[in-house]
Amino acid sequence: MSADAQQQTEAARLLALKSYQILDTPPEAVYDRAVRLASAFFKAPMALVSLVDAERQWFKACYGLDFRETSRSVSFCAHALEQDGVLVVPDARQDPRFVDNPLVTGELHIRFYAGAPLVTPDGQKLGTLCILDQQPRAPLTPDECQMLQHLADSVVSELELRRTLARLTHQEAVHAAVLNSSLDAVIVMDEHGKVTEWNPAAERLFGYRREELIGQELAAHIIPPEWRDAHQRGLAHYLRTGEGPVLGRRLHLTALRRTGETFPCELAITALDLPNERLFTASLRDLTDVEAAQSALESSNRLLRAVVDTVPEAIFVKDQARRYTMINEAGAAQIGRLVEDILGRTDDELFGAEVASASRLRDEQVLEQAQGITYEVTDQLPDGARRTFWSSKLPAWGPDGTLTGLIGVAIDITERKVSETTIQEHNTLLRSRVEAAQVEVLERLARAAEYRDDDTGEHMTRVGETAAGIAAQLGLSPEEVQLLRRAAPMHDVGKIGVSDSILLKPGRLTPDEFEVVKTHCLIGSNILSGGQSPLVVLAEEIARTHHERWDGSGYPAGLCGEQIPISGRIVAVADVLDALMSERPYKRAWSQAAALAEIQTQAGQHFDPQVVRALEHVLNESGPPLADPAEEAAVPKTVH
Repeated sequence: MSADAQQQTEAARLLALKSYQILDTPPEAVYDRAVRLASAFFKAPMALVSLVDAERQWFKACYGLDFRETSRSVSFCAHALEQDGVLVVPDARQDPRFVDNPLVTGELHIRFYAGAPLVTPDGQKLGTLCILDQQPRAPLTPDECQMLQHLADSVVSELELRRTLARLTHQEAVHAAVLNSSLDAVIVMDEHGKVTEWNPAAERLFGYRREELIGQELAAHIIPPEWRDAHQRGLAHYLRTGEGPVLGRRLHLTALRRTGETFPCELAITALDLPNERLFTASLRDLTDVEAAQSALESSNRLLRAVVDTVPEAIFVKDQARRYTMINEAGAAQIGRLVEDILGRTDDELFGAEVASASRLRDEQVLEQAQGITYEVTDQLPDGARRTFWSSKLPAWGPDGTLTGLIGVAIDITERKVSETTIQEHNTLLRSRVEAAQVEVLERLARAAEYRDDDTGEHMTRVGETAAGIAAQLGLSPEEVQLLRRAAPMHDVGKIGVSDSILLKPGRLTPDEFEVVKTHCLIGSNILSGGQSPLVVLAEEIARTHHERWDGSGYPAGLCGEQIPISGRIVAVADVLDALMSERPYKRAWSQAAALAEIQTQAGQHFDPQVVRALEHVLNESGPPLADPAEEAAVPKTVH
């Protein structure tokens, strides 16, 4: 036999030995009798029941020795396992296997050994029943070997019986533990209807102690009087035919407590056909709390359904196949069908192709991503009406956390949308009227300020037109050009706050007077600030920045370059152009050519060069040939 095969064989033998759970157990009389019998029969001073473990041999019973185990390396019995039949060693001193064995050379002086293997029914050798002597002896006869093997076999029979009893004891302990720990009442009844077992749960449930019910008729104690005849008929029918309609099923019945109180219970009966008797096992569970909870749940569901059906908006639930499993009355009314006609169907069966397709895509999004969505949609209902809904769909989860479908709510906002549109249109109209009134007031205010400095008040209109022309040349959008045309005339609205004695002074202004004039920018900005319309916002920007200079020497903030808004840069040029070409108490009107020449000389200092070039294009495209600038050489160049 190969080394691997030997290892496997030994492993199987050790596993079999372990299964008997015999090692290191206290002495037992049956095994002690076996070694005394062997000693007496063979007139041997020593006899053992030896079990060979992995590293030792252990004696379950020993006669003539005062120790319980030795190392396997010195064991005679280990050699007995290597052969079939009884191992006999007449004189160990003459056997090369044992001549140096400490049991032979030491104080024990073993000379004779005979061991019969303990062979289990499946062929595993656990050890030996052996006899030993300190004197050499003649080999055993065949009959003696057979007798020793018979004694060894009886030891194995005892081991088998011991293991079987241990297993039965364990099973009984498990069965008792299960019976006693069961939360359900477990009752065993014989074929005469008498109680043979009654567990603690039955004691608690019915109020009878076990000793009170054993041997008593079951029906008389736990079955209500009105059901006892039916119980007896059912039992008799089963005993007669072997058939029982209540067997193997869970039934909901009424049971009786010791106090006379009845209660709902779940009953399951199993028939046990044993060799010499027929028994019935009944398992009973009190359903009082369960039925109370179920009743409460049903009441809650009815209340919830009533609440859901009174909600004026559609509420529905779909499964993973997008079939409706719940919908309230409002939802059914929207679809135009009865609730029972909708349940179990999909949108494909209830709506037109366009509406069904869009709904399917949204359902699939919720189910695939397991995330809710909210959206506004206008659908055509089955009756042809188009309605707008504010809808939400959320994933629905089962008690075990798995996705079961989706929950949806659809709020009809059609009338609200109509109202919102009406309100928006009304607000737009009202806003436009308010803005128009506001602009009219500001324009009149600006014109009033201009009339103080201009007999005709046309300056503000001309500035607006010139500014619009420059803006168009610069590529501003038509909307921006029109807005600038309307906002630019309000650039000097702040002059309403400057004294006539300064504003209409025919000569040069003193430095102090010029500082007063400069305040009209901030006065105008304050008048126009806080406006909500784009027109007033732009007018405020122009009033505040149209006296800023490209080189940063302007007022009121000293802005330079592109820090100055484009509106302020455009109006600065348009305002100076018209001022130069208009007569004032302190100067004569300039020609267009002279005014343009003056502005061109200030490009890059006072004015944005790009805006000046745009002005040149405007004047070349819109006016007659320019006069010679030399004509105005002697005209004073004072512009406030």
